[in-house]
Amino acid sequence: MQNMKRTVLCASWWLLGMLTASAQVTVRVDCSQWEEFPLVKKIGLYQTPLVSREWLDRDFPKLNELEARSMRYEMAMGKDDLYGQPCVVGTAQRPVYSLTEVNYLLTHAQKYCPVLVISQGYTPTILQRRPTVWEGFMDPPTDLSTWADINERLASEWKSKGYTNSYVEVWNEPDLTDGFFTGTLDDYLAIYEAAAPAVRKGNADIKVGGPSGAFNWWHQPLVDRVKAKQLPLDFLSGHAYGPDYLWQLDGMRSALNNLGRNEAEMLLTEYAPYVPADYQKDGPVEHAESAMTFFNALPGLLSYTDLTQVNWAQYIDPGFFVGDKMGLIDRDSGSRKALFNAFKLYGQMPADRCLLTTTGTAVKGMASASTDCVTAVLWNTQDGEQQLALTLTDIPFRSGTLEVYHIDEGHNSWYETRKGTLTASRSERVELADGTLQLADVVRGRGVCFVRLVADGAGTLFPQQKLGTIVRTHQWFPKRTAVAAYALFDPKTWTVRLSSNKDAAGQALVGMEVQRMPNYVKVEGVSDGKVQRRNINSTLNIRVDYQCTDGQYVHAVVYHGGIYQARRTATLPWGTGRQPDEVIEVDNLNDFTIDVAGHKPSGFSGRVLVSFEMQAVGAGVKQKFQLSRGSATGVEAVRGTDATDRNTGKAPAVYSLGGQRRARLLRGVNVVRDAAGAGHKVFVAK
Repeated sequence: MQNMKRTVLCASWWLLGMLTASAQVTVRVDCSQWEEFPLVKKIGLYQTPLVSREWLDRDFPKLNELEARSMRYEMAMGKDDLYGQPCVVGTAQRPVYSLTEVNYLLTHAQKYCPVLVISQGYTPTILQRRPTVWEGFMDPPTDLSTWADINERLASEWKSKGYTNSYVEVWNEPDLTDGFFTGTLDDYLAIYEAAAPAVRKGNADIKVGGPSGAFNWWHQPLVDRVKAKQLPLDFLSGHAYGPDYLWQLDGMRSALNNLGRNEAEMLLTEYAPYVPADYQKDGPVEHAESAMTFFNALPGLLSYTDLTQVNWAQYIDPGFFVGDKMGLIDRDSGSRKALFNAFKLYGQMPADRCLLTTTGTAVKGMASASTDCVTAVLWNTQDGEQQLALTLTDIPFRSGTLEVYHIDEGHNSWYETRKGTLTASRSERVELADGTLQLADVVRGRGVCFVRLVADGAGTLFPQQKLGTIVRTHQWFPKRTAVAAYALFDPKTWTVRLSSNKDAAGQALVGMEVQRMPNYVKVEGVSDGKVQRRNINSTLNIRVDYQCTDGQYVHAVVYHGGIYQARRTATLPWGTGRQPDEVIEVDNLNDFTIDVAGHKPSGFSGRVLVSFEMQAVGAGVKQKFQLSRGSATGVEAVRGTDATDRNTGKAPAVYSLGGQRRARLLRGVNVVRDAAGAGHKVFVAK
């Protein structure tokens, strides 16, 4: 969505006569106004080992409906008698690994969720102090050296199985003594100190962190130990149950600010807006109102842009001896609950949020739009029915299909209706020649009303991209506040969103390490807001760093559309760690092709690190980049007749990028020295 107030062509009216004067809510959606914060799909799922393979076979294919990006799984080492799937047996001197069942679950999960969060706890039987007592899994390991070896072996296993771009948590809720850990804080810190370097040794690409806290008391002590011992810590993680999760997020933020590592992330690896008493059979989490509660939790979670993953508890109802019913899937029948349907509808919403306003306080909502899809979700936080008068303006297409879904006691809630298939209340084709739709409907007490418009001829709304293997993502959080600039990356659709938010001098930066990226990558972008050059480091660019076979990044190329100064002092915190070797200005940063293969150095390993950066461009600036496979037609290689590299005296190959208008010859090479004395080429447009 650019600065594009579209021309209103005509109006479409639908069912306005059903409105009444009582409990009426007026809702307006302006599809041309980009609103904070994007509806990214960072809400993933959590699955315990308390499920059978039969249930997994039955229910894991349903993940394809949810657009979830992550799945957390708890290893449950040492609970061998409970789950019947011991992971580590043998002896402390010679551990034997039995990972068939674990790999079965993780492999199936990653078919649908590109990111895995693996909780590596508790104490394996061979390291338990009380091996004859079933509570022994909660005791600290008797041999930390073997514990380290086990963590290294598991991390190596995840690498061999191809579980890339994933996370390992050390233990699960060690700060909760009732059923999870019998040791002290010092015991846990020693456990982490042994495990984290071992995980890094077994798999340098996997992210390691903890403490997976039930509370927020141990985040700062873990940070203190990490700083004192220079241990790996890629993220802090915590859990929260009930409507209030801010205490947990703010606690992790505070500790991460003290850590001083801007790349460290924050994960909420178990979350649900209910307290344990609500998880019983026939409890609120089984009812239709769980859909409303799900949507009501999202705005706050989305506003924490440094919160990179949320794992909803849980996917399939826990089974065996556990009696709670907290899942999206009913364990006995495999039916999709109201909560599953809420997840599914959220997955159908474009990520780019647009302005939605409502009257009153009972009904809340969110809306989003793309070029061929507009959605609005409204939820009623009160018991009484609310009449809706909804107006959508600046719809970006002229005709399409309108669908309306309800989730309430009479619709799309398996507990009440025993109908598990998500069904639209209305589905009809509408004309939108004026870019406006007006309709009336209701949202019932503690229910949800979901409206979706899909353009005629629209293809796959959220196509999955295959641009090589994402080995690891890199985040950067120089400020961790609601007004800070941020960068978001979707590993399934290969979409990057940058926003300066309210920080005029802020830096939004994200990168991803990719193995076997295509030779040509097409970049299509959308810009919004007024860009300002505030200082020498003001920029909006895409950078590609190339790795050699020794594992070091040795060459970097920057592409920009005019917002870049060769003598900028800011450097990238990853990749080569210095100024780029080549700086190329393109005709249009929102429409060009990256010639990945054309700039690779000798000894190239096949891995690149692609970074997207916005810095010091003024407040309220947003940028979206969509990547897909490109071709050589978007790149024209020419030889500059007077381009001479002062280092070599040779004329390098220079490139005209874009091709959407007349190709411009890039000419002239200036070698600029950075503070370290390294030189880089600056290609200047003719």
